[in-house]
Amino acid sequence: MSENVRKVEVLGPGCARCKQTFQVVKAAILEAGLAAEVEKIESLPRMMELGVLSTPAIAIDGRLVLSGRVPKIAEVVELLGAPVRAGA
Repeated sequence: MSENVRKVEVLGPGCARCKQTFQVVKAAILEAGLAAEVEKIESLPRMMELGVLSTPAIAIDGRLVLSGRVPKIAEVVELLGAPVRAGA
């Protein structure tokens, strides 16, 4: 993981796809052996602050990196800056 990744926010209103994205992010962090804080955010003001136009969305250290779909584990690992393991 990149040394500066400290906080991962999964943003959405609490729908099934948002919950699934939260689980994918947690699994990616575990799979890659990363140390990161993961938080599920349902706050509309926070989503507006980050410029989220569609959910689910992911922000890393306050920067929006993905929105509008559920990512794959390998994609989240890559977004976090960790090497992708085979089979991820």
